[in-house]
Amino acid sequence: LSNRNELSDFKYKCEYLVQNNKLVELKAVKTTRTGQQNKALHKYFTFIADELNELGMEFQYFGVSGKQLSMRYNATIVKDYFWRPIQQTLFEIESTSKIDTKQMNEVIDVITKFFSDKGVVIPFPSLDIK
Repeated sequence: LSNRNELSDFKYKCEYLVQNNKLVELKAVKTTRTGQQNKALHKYFTFIADELNELGMEFQYFGVSGKQLSMRYNATIVKDYFWRPIQQTLFEIESTSKIDTKQMNEVIDVITKFFSDKGVVIPFPSLDIK
């Protein structure tokens, strides 16, 4: 529930369920990141893709009938083939939506070190992203 209108609807639905002998369970859900942090994370994927493309690197994909495809990097490729494997190795968590800010920063540290060891600096975007 995120506002008073939702609270009113929730109370009504709970009352209805209880009156009809249904079990109602309430669970508090911790938000993992703010919307701005999530936007910044996805912008970071784009920054990485742009830097890899600028360096003349191409993503090599081996999946279509065993054929190799070469393509430019994009945010989705960075997320699925850079970020996600690191995240899974560190935390055994598949979805980026399930990690918290501390975990996000740990993955960023790994990526930052990887690129800085090669003389490449990719800053994390400001949270002022529109």
